[in-house]
Amino acid sequence: MLHRPRPAISVLAIAVLSIAITACSSDDDGNPGESGNAGPDSSTDVGSGDSAADAPVEVEDWSGVTVALDTPAERVVCLDGTCIDALTELELEPVTSLQIDQVQHPYFFGPDVATTALDGTFFEPSIEGIVAAEPDLVIGSAAVHGALRDALGDIPFFGIALETDGDAEDNLRRIATLTGRLDAAETAIERYQATLAAYGPSTRDTAVLSMYGGATSDIGIDALDSAIGRLLAQYTDYPWPAAQEGDSGFLEIGLEDIVAVDPEQIFVLDFGFDPGAPALVEQLADQPIWSTLQAVRDGNVHVVDNAWWGTTAGTRGQQLYLDVVMPAVYPDEFPEPIGLAAP
Repeated sequence: MLHRPRPAISVLAIAVLSIAITACSSDDDGNPGESGNAGPDSSTDVGSGDSAADAPVEVEDWSGVTVALDTPAERVVCLDGTCIDALTELELEPVTSLQIDQVQHPYFFGPDVATTALDGTFFEPSIEGIVAAEPDLVIGSAAVHGALRDALGDIPFFGIALETDGDAEDNLRRIATLTGRLDAAETAIERYQATLAAYGPSTRDTAVLSMYGGATSDIGIDALDSAIGRLLAQYTDYPWPAAQEGDSGFLEIGLEDIVAVDPEQIFVLDFGFDPGAPALVEQLADQPIWSTLQAVRDGNVHVVDNAWWGTTAGTRGQQLYLDVVMPAVYPDEFPEPIGLAAP
């Protein structure tokens, strides 16, 4: 039966999504470049154009803390993937980031980005490294990184916690306000809305699963209330339960539970904790019950890119999730990606 994650998996899942584990483009070139709940402070005035370079800016973050800057931020530190997502959409390179592989991915800033790698872990980023970067603003997970406010001293911190449809757009506008890039945000949001509409939100017949795991026998799924689960449920048959409160949209699950549903398409995120261990799909293949799945028999198990999959709940990430899933699951309807990953 489905059950709550053991602490190791639950914590890691939060880190990876940081929505976590918890949806970034500068243009619409070949490098894959909805309105809803207004979020915790729907009264915040984010304006309609870019902020003046020397004008104070103020916005409420997702934990209800007001972040006020004397001038729009130019030097930003990213502690989670949704920050990287937003800054890519706003064409503003972070000065340093924990998730450097995501920053350097072609779907985000690319390999030539000047961003440096921040030392530390998701749960314990290097405070010394953050301070040394001389940022105007630090952005990260409200749940995980909010505790760093005191350690950061006078460096402002903006916490992210996206939980409902529409939050990604609202979040992008808030960060755009703090960086004086509202025009770029509106352009990105227009593209985001067009991409999601082009994929035609509709509950289709094919049962889909997004799952994850590391170099162990422990595996989990993106629950219905995770960023990926919420999105895929609007476009596919995503027959998985919501997580219990506090599980951040992730559930540890047994193979027997997956077999009971028997999804036709499976997307696998391999954390790759141990570089010397076999790939997760190879470990799963050694378990006889895995081979009974329809998706396995039909060759419909897809290993996703762990540089960015599951790291973000932002506008860019949502388009990329659909660009991966929809052509794979519904090739007749979508012969190729139509969003940021379009050829």
